[in-house]
Amino acid sequence: MDQELIQILELLAALIAAIVAYWQHRQKTRAEEATDEAFAGMHLAEAQQWEAEAAKDDVVAFFDPQDDRVLDPPEEVLARSWKMSDETKRWVTFNHSPEEQASLLAQIAEAEEQKKVNYFISVPGCFYEIEYGLLKGGGRG
Repeated sequence: MDQELIQILELLAALIAAIVAYWQHRQKTRAEEATDEAFAGMHLAEAQQWEAEAAKDDVVAFFDPQDDRVLDPPEEVLARSWKMSDETKRWVTFNHSPEEQASLLAQIAEAEEQKKVNYFISVPGCFYEIEYGLLKGGGRG
């Protein structure tokens, strides 16, 4: 009976060793998965940061008069930063005939549809320079 007890104890020890080995393997696998997820998250964060920096550079280039790399407003730029306000439209069309007002407003609408930030509008006898939706200059004659 001593021999049978020794075999039972050996089997019990082997079973405990197998359970410990399985548990350690499972813990190792979970740790590796967590590490892989952490690296994937880090790479995703880096990619998002690079994308955000590129978008920021495009916005800065759009508003920089010396940089002609970006001529059309990026999606991040709100339309109000380059579209003409109603007050400015009233100022530009003030003291013009109804036909001239319609022509000026049509020219403004066309330029805004094309997302232009710097353009000229004119009617017989005068012109206006528009930049970022603001009246930059003009003249008569």
